[in-house]
Amino acid sequence: MTGQTRLMGMKYLSRHQWGATPPPGGKGFDRIRHNRVQGVVIHHSGVEGGPKGTGAVHAFERHHLAKGWDGIAYNWLVDETGTVFEGRGWEARGGATKGWNSKSMSICYTGWGYQQPHANVLESIQTVVREAEKWFGRGLWVETHRRKGSTTCPGDWLGDWVEGGMAATKEPTMVDWDAIIQYFRDLRVQVDEAPIKRGARGLPVRLVQSRLNDRGFDAGVVDGIFGKRTRAAVKQFQESQGFLKVNGVVDGNTFGALFLQ
Repeated sequence: MTGQTRLMGMKYLSRHQWGATPPPGGKGFDRIRHNRVQGVVIHHSGVEGGPKGTGAVHAFERHHLAKGWDGIAYNWLVDETGTVFEGRGWEARGGATKGWNSKSMSICYTGWGYQQPHANVLESIQTVVREAEKWFGRGLWVETHRRKGSTTCPGDWLGDWVEGGMAATKEPTMVDWDAIIQYFRDLRVQVDEAPIKRGARGLPVRLVQSRLNDRGFDAGVVDGIFGKRTRAAVKQFQESQGFLKVNGVVDGNTFGALFLQ
């Protein structure tokens, strides 16, 4: 893997430079039809305190390959420093936004979208969007993943920024990962004392629903109401882990496995 280059005025790593794995079978990614592309969908990692830089991109790739996909699902990724990584690029159909992959490009911020990232991240996202419009030769809408599916992705801060028109900001704030991790550790203690189960409502339920959806267990609409569908998704997750009690109740052990492992 070679060092960083510059493209579109930003630090940039091509698939070759970050060491991407070719799609299985040597057939390449499915090509996207240029005349069908209508917009850009913004995502985030959904993982607090996860890998950074190239490590985050490789983690995404391993996760997506393990799901049986052709490789990393996003067209472009932006890390916590604002460096841009080529995922599937301009010519391939993405795999990150169900129902919209043939109609849009996807950009993923590899950090945690619940807090304001560095200004470099926001500038890089804006630049990739502008380049997408140049590439496809027309104006494109820009939307959040949460408006295209049952998820809270790309997090409250980044989601509000995108939906508010992606205004420039002069006040970059570095993410306090220690505080975020401690928040979830404290929440795990609360859940251990008062498990989340059918009939529960509120923010902890929304977090559980979003996390289940992000990890591939269909909890349905993220509405903060623990109903039959959420309970079924919890049971599926518990079964997948092999060491949790399968009862559809989110106790401390299930919460820890869902968020902190």
